[in-house]
Amino acid sequence: MDRKAPPAVLTIAGSDSSGGAGIQADLKAFMAFGCYGASVITALTAQNTKGVQGVHPAPPEFLEQQLKSVLDDIEIKAIKTGMLYDAEHTRRIAHTLKAHFTGGRPLPPLVVDPVSVSTSGHTLLHPGAVDVMVRELFPLATLVTPNTPETELLLSRIADVTESDSGPTTIATLEGMLAASEKLRTLGPKAVLIKGGHISATFADVRRVSAARPEVVLVLESFLDDNMEILQVNEADLGASPLVVDVLRESTGAVTLFVSPRIESTSTHGTGCTLAAAIASLLGKGESSMY
Repeated sequence: MDRKAPPAVLTIAGSDSSGGAGIQADLKAFMAFGCYGASVITALTAQNTKGVQGVHPAPPEFLEQQLKSVLDDIEIKAIKTGMLYDAEHTRRIAHTLKAHFTGGRPLPPLVVDPVSVSTSGHTLLHPGAVDVMVRELFPLATLVTPNTPETELLLSRIADVTESDSGPTTIATLEGMLAASEKLRTLGPKAVLIKGGHISATFADVRRVSAARPEVVLVLESFLDDNMEILQVNEADLGASPLVVDVLRESTGAVTLFVSPRIESTSTHGTGCTLAAAIASLLGKGESSMY
């Protein structure tokens, strides 16, 4: 029986000893989506759901060697980056990708998850790495997936990178997320997905924003089943439930708000890694739509 080989998807990120985030979470997501997972480890971390106890970065030369070994042998269909550690690691990754995917060899879809702070509050990205990421990785990216604290960090560095004023860098509202997504899109990625778990939102916020912006499409998680559907906004469906809203802005100008009920949980370790890895898996399987 002739079986089609699963698409190979590469994660470039840190190793999480507890298995909840980092490359461990990425590889589990790749497998769940029917992909073959390869990995390049930027750093070893000693961490668990309580926090990060230690970080041991891979030597930059060895990081580059890992990446070349994978690219020289495996046909990678999509790439996801996570914890990049510092400026030198980030620069090596960008330069190696540019050197390999040249001469008519297209770069596969690249999902950049700009991991800077762990769920427990531990700094995972040196400040200088942000500038390199924005200058060299963002223009290569198919999608960038920051949460709101990471978006604030990125906005605070825009002035240094682009020599222009980024405006307010604190995000407290859905309107702020929309404005931030537009600013990040100008840095080169084809699309930006800002995750809104740190922002409190209500149906009134969603209604106000969508009414004022005809380009906005709402994707609402059904409160009756587990399916994701594009629905007509109905206040009675949402009631007074607190919401989480993620903002996707694409190069076409299209804006999509992913609206779902907020679930209060402490089991959030690695959720951002898993989301970015899931998207990379779908892109690696040939999905063209961001949602």
